[in-house]
Amino acid sequence: MNKKIFSYEIVAAGLALCLYAGCRRDTGFYQAKESVHQFSGNSYDFLKSQKGIYDSFLYVLDRVGLADSLKNGSYTIFAPTNASFQQAIASVNQLRAIQGRPAQYLSTIPLNQLDTLTCRYIIKGVVPSDSMTEQDGKALTAVRYDYPMQGKLVSTSAEGYVGGGPQIIQYSDTKGVIYTRQWSTSNTVAIDIKTSNGLINVLAADHVFGFDEFIQRMDPTYSTPFNGIPLPIPGQIGLNQYDLGGELVAYHDNDASNIGGQYRPTEGVDIEVSGGGENGYDVGWTNPLEWMNYTVNIADTGHYLMLLRASSPVGDATLHFELDNRRLTGEIKIANTLGWQNYSNISVPVVFPVKGVHVLRIVYDYAQYNLRFLVFLPDGKPFPVPGTIPAIAFNPGGEGVGYHDDDASNNGGQYRPQEGVDIEQTKEDGGYDIGWTNPGEWMDYTIDVKNTGQYMLAVTAGSPNDANTNGSFRVEIDGKDITGPMDCPNTGGYQNWKDATKLVYLEKGVHVMRLYELSGAYNLRKYTFTAMQ
Repeated sequence: MNKKIFSYEIVAAGLALCLYAGCRRDTGFYQAKESVHQFSGNSYDFLKSQKGIYDSFLYVLDRVGLADSLKNGSYTIFAPTNASFQQAIASVNQLRAIQGRPAQYLSTIPLNQLDTLTCRYIIKGVVPSDSMTEQDGKALTAVRYDYPMQGKLVSTSAEGYVGGGPQIIQYSDTKGVIYTRQWSTSNTVAIDIKTSNGLINVLAADHVFGFDEFIQRMDPTYSTPFNGIPLPIPGQIGLNQYDLGGELVAYHDNDASNIGGQYRPTEGVDIEVSGGGENGYDVGWTNPLEWMNYTVNIADTGHYLMLLRASSPVGDATLHFELDNRRLTGEIKIANTLGWQNYSNISVPVVFPVKGVHVLRIVYDYAQYNLRFLVFLPDGKPFPVPGTIPAIAFNPGGEGVGYHDDDASNNGGQYRPQEGVDIEQTKEDGGYDIGWTNPGEWMDYTIDVKNTGQYMLAVTAGSPNDANTNGSFRVEIDGKDITGPMDCPNTGGYQNWKDATKLVYLEKGVHVMRLYELSGAYNLRKYTFTAMQ
């Protein structure tokens, strides 16, 4: 293969511009005389051919599984050099050393964090710089997750002339917002390097990999929700879904490994598949003073009933809960259940003095127990709207009053075993769901709508079956159909959850909501009302 290889050209007049081609191990910038303009191989091979310049970038591309994309697909790359990674790693480890935390390396950074950051340097399609000349630049889309980036071609100043110097691209991480003041921007030092399947632009050596997010991602000072969305209260929380952030931020565990090896195997919380007829995961191998954080969204202040599903072979184990680092409960005793996998629900009254997004922490006092999940329900009052209603929390009163079910037995045998609604445990998310659904069955829920207006209703359901053409269910308020037929999509399984949504109008006040089953063969987990403002 014939390859035309040059090094970078230096432009200097009046105001010196150091154009960067790569990175030496000990310094940031260095000068050379020529520039790579064209390469006859693919984009990945170009990066590999530049020895000592893109080694770190190549490593992360391999680790996140993007190497084949650069070999075979058509992409525009904004390539960070070794210096960009060296600065990022050095900065984060300097902070971690002060905190007494172990160092991070490209080989140990959590893969999900490395993936989302690396993708921002690879843009879908071949986008030449001359397409970025508009005043606002050009919106660009990252290779994965449709993450929005921005490129703008500008001319630098030289020899006393504004705009008289070479052209560069201002490459920006938009953070998903339209306000440029919130963007993080870096400049290129070489643009439009042509390969057989794409274009490469080289970022300046003073660019820190990850833009301005690397330190917070690798050394977070606060935890964030596991799935990106705070867990709802009222609602159900699987204790395997503790926050992101790592040791001493999202959790504290006495050892660095997940002894059970399940669900989140690269983190320190010890998770296993539960036995004893349970369906899901438990947190085990518990020790005194360990803890876990959960970012929650509390729909309303006041009294709640918290159910904690736990097991213990001893009779004097305890734990407690905190909210935003303030004590929420006293010591909660975990009864002797006669085995690590013999679970029971412990009922604990709690009072939330605030609503909105907060951090709930579970703290192990005397820890000899396994922990499964939490269920939060309003105590003696309707479910607040906006908010979330667990499907299992239908009204009391029995058959024909709180619900109607075709048979008298609870086929799942869980949670409310003496009633006819069929309830089972939910695996990954924790808690319970309703299954064995049939046409004509229904459940009632008393709700308290805080304000008149429009709400987005999401019914979270799961089914391996295609949607019924006549609708799977409908939602009624005080006997009036407010949704019409809604379909449960084929989610690929009864425990794979998706939302069926509908915009509805609700009047302020206390009402009775009914979920009416038009067809069957799906599971129901929760109903969420979000105010549209």
